[in-house]
Amino acid sequence: MGEKKEFLSMFNEGDPDYIQTFYQAVSHNIDTAVFIVGKTGDTAEYVFENTDRLLGIPAEKFYHRDPSDANELYGKIMEILRTERPEERKRWEIECFNRTFGQTMWLSVVCCPVTFGTKEKYLFSFSNLTEERLIRRALSEAANAASQASAAKSRFLSNMSHDIRTPMNAIMGFAELAEKSLGDGEKVFGYLQKILSSGKILLELMKDVLEMSLLESGKMVIKESESDLSEIFREIHSMVSEEMDKRCLDFHMDIAHIRDRRVFCDSTHLNQILMNLLSNSMKFTPAGGAVTLTLSQADSSLEGWGSYEIRVADTGIGISEQFLPRVFDSFEREVNSTVNKIPGTGLGLSITKAVVELMNGMIDVKSQKGKGTEFTVTFFFPVVRMPSRQAETESEGAVDFADIRILLAEDNELNREIATEILTGYGFAVETAENGQIAVDKLSGSSPGYYDLILMDIQMPVMNGHEATRAIRQLQDSALSGIPIVAMTANAFHEDEQAALDCGMDAFVTKPIDVDLLIKTLTQILR
Repeated sequence: MGEKKEFLSMFNEGDPDYIQTFYQAVSHNIDTAVFIVGKTGDTAEYVFENTDRLLGIPAEKFYHRDPSDANELYGKIMEILRTERPEERKRWEIECFNRTFGQTMWLSVVCCPVTFGTKEKYLFSFSNLTEERLIRRALSEAANAASQASAAKSRFLSNMSHDIRTPMNAIMGFAELAEKSLGDGEKVFGYLQKILSSGKILLELMKDVLEMSLLESGKMVIKESESDLSEIFREIHSMVSEEMDKRCLDFHMDIAHIRDRRVFCDSTHLNQILMNLLSNSMKFTPAGGAVTLTLSQADSSLEGWGSYEIRVADTGIGISEQFLPRVFDSFEREVNSTVNKIPGTGLGLSITKAVVELMNGMIDVKSQKGKGTEFTVTFFFPVVRMPSRQAETESEGAVDFADIRILLAEDNELNREIATEILTGYGFAVETAENGQIAVDKLSGSSPGYYDLILMDIQMPVMNGHEATRAIRQLQDSALSGIPIVAMTANAFHEDEQAALDCGMDAFVTKPIDVDLLIKTLTQILR
């Protein structure tokens, strides 16, 4: 008790040195700036020296007003010290720009009347809330972003449910109708056409989801090879022209303004970009409209590189000014009655932008509601100056499949039937194996040259495709162990392809079977 009285007496007696030492010790150990102001007067009588550390303003500046100081925080504090005289404790918060720190700060202000001996004073304290506010803002923004993402994914799942069920309903419905109309060839043919069309829509939906999965996991790989841009664009033109005609759209392509058509690029993903953009234009352009595809080459300052600009423009429904900034966002589709009736995942443009950027390109969009949309993609590709060995190889004669025997390893009976029908339709002789072990036994028990190639499924009972391929590559007879093996599987990711190549397979094609790609792959291997 005696020590407490001695401590208080030092203040009551007004020992300046003791008080100064005490205030300095406190100010160096707390993160609150404290000001003592008289009942009257507009400047501080005492200021803790920690203001320089906490506020970026030296304590002495608060003893005398400096009207030339342009720091918003300094002016705000001086105004508070001058005007605030509450009858009881008061707390509030202020926000202002601190020029010294170069940032906006949030401060908690507490003012309360105090008595030092017989003298009435006011005690002001300023505590920094900036970090807390920034954390709260970041959490709020993260929660808002998560909420928006969740809502977008919910819309996506709803759209997917609708868009998957629609073609599935058509496939099942027309299959039943075809079964009941077997005697009417024309009707059956029409139903089969609609089943095929619905199947293609369903496959495109699945491909979009798988592509987004690859992109989000960072597993999509860009593979550059020598490519002919003119050939890529002509193939795209032939692929979409028929669909454009069906939709009564005027489709025009201009690729005349390029000097260097042979470049190193990922032709597969370039095809994907072009198809996505053209499909988008077809979806949102009413009958009687127009779609144009343009490829031009600009001067490049980089020796050996070409600067290429691709434009896909249409006269379709356009994109609203409000939605345009979100057009490349995942799972997003503009909400209006026209768009809602068009099937799609809302992933196509998001995938396109991601693939463009993986290929070190840029994509931009301009649109006007009711007048149309134009996408512009810019790429820099290394130019091929030497004659193409690939072009020379491709100019060689086509392969005659009549004398080619294929061993098809496939455990699914329907898949065996489909693949056999396709292959025999092109003249191949086909034998089948229900699993990898049977395929190995059939090959090892055959004469060299009896089988020309093996089409190998991956997921099979008894022995899978990888195990079967490794077993074949270890056969003693080199004529048998060296037989070409092509993976034909529903496992469509890059790591699946790499695993197939790593175990000794020569090529990789996916299911559902793309007939043109399958025949092209077989031709290249058998040539």
